[in-house]
Amino acid sequence: MRGLVFVLIVLLAVACNGGGESLRTATPAPSPSGTTTPQATATATAVPTAAPEIAYVGPDERDVWLMAIDGSGKRNVTRGRCWPSFGFYWSPQGDRIACITVNDRQTETRVLVFDVQGRVLLRLQHAGYFRSFFTWGANFASPWSPSGRNFAYVVEEKVTPVPEREPPPRGTPVLLIADASRGILTSIAGGQRPRWSADGGRLAYNKPPGDTLALYDLASGEEKTLAEGLRPLAWVLGDEALLVAADYREDEFGVGYQANLLDLASGQITRVPELDNYTEFWLSPDGGTAIVLPHGLPSLAILELASLEFTPIADSVISYPSDFIPQSQLAFSADGSQIYWFDGSDAIYKADSDGGGLTQVGPLPGDFFLAFSPDLRRVLYFVLSDAPPAAPGGPLPWNLWVANIDGSDARVLVEGASGAVWRPTR
Repeated sequence: MRGLVFVLIVLLAVACNGGGESLRTATPAPSPSGTTTPQATATATAVPTAAPEIAYVGPDERDVWLMAIDGSGKRNVTRGRCWPSFGFYWSPQGDRIACITVNDRQTETRVLVFDVQGRVLLRLQHAGYFRSFFTWGANFASPWSPSGRNFAYVVEEKVTPVPEREPPPRGTPVLLIADASRGILTSIAGGQRPRWSADGGRLAYNKPPGDTLALYDLASGEEKTLAEGLRPLAWVLGDEALLVAADYREDEFGVGYQANLLDLASGQITRVPELDNYTEFWLSPDGGTAIVLPHGLPSLAILELASLEFTPIADSVISYPSDFIPQSQLAFSADGSQIYWFDGSDAIYKADSDGGGLTQVGPLPGDFFLAFSPDLRRVLYFVLSDAPPAAPGGPLPWNLWVANIDGSDARVLVEGASGAVWRPTR
């Protein structure tokens, strides 16, 4: 059985602050929506990606650290400059990090982009409350475009400040699209749930009235309206189609929708009931295959999106002590021919992407969370510490471990870590 979301999931890391570089003011583009454009400052180009590393959040949940994969060279790269943090988001190339902080009392959102030395490349500040990228169907959406040149996020304007520890009331959403070096390109009133195309050239989102589905083209700066009553879930089939949610509803029993496949060339909509109502799925690198966790079942299935052929993976099991399986717990090989996953109870498995070849790769005694290294040779995972909480009544401490993917050479990297992720290497 899977319970509540665990806060360790995907706190993405690296650093903040200066190295002596002077900042220059970025010139924001006009805002067609009429909303206020955030103040922005920017610096020079980010540095190239270095050797693979691990980013983790320290036991105080305030700072992000980097270290080598053998645990050496640990260094604090934020030093309190991204606190309080909503999240740290690696660029796809692993050369920059976007840090989002939210001041609940002042309802102010700040976005900082750093290189891996901690130099600030961009500062954005907005009088609004950041809205999470988390969604159930696609599980997690990064603000970064796949190209790493842009990012997008949503804030809620006109939110009344509230006392500390109280959830903020809902405000008016505004979608902000930024150049990662120069600042805000445009803002779209009412824009929500941004989803980047695989090539990073377009952004899908929905907005009022009536959940209007729209696309924004980065090259032309033009917006195209597609249909009403649809919310984007993911780009698929080489950016030729979108998975979308229709008939979105909230009631006393929860939230639900009908999943559909929208062909962008013809406008044809095809039902995909296997993905209804927040069904979890993982997309192959080419967006042609979805690995699906059907509702009420602990096993996986394969959905070929071109044919919509649905094939259960016989005897596959995946579990986690949460209401959903983290995206990091399943990974495709680089060519998409194999999938690897961690069953939260005891072991790592793999199978061919056509459903055959199910194999146990190795045992793994992790208690919570797992992330595959980019080369699928190692895994990060957490084991509950024997140490008491840092403060009476505080959260239980967790130790960060690393092991080979077959479970061998397992060792503790950090005692008392509260989040970790591999640095991207592409």
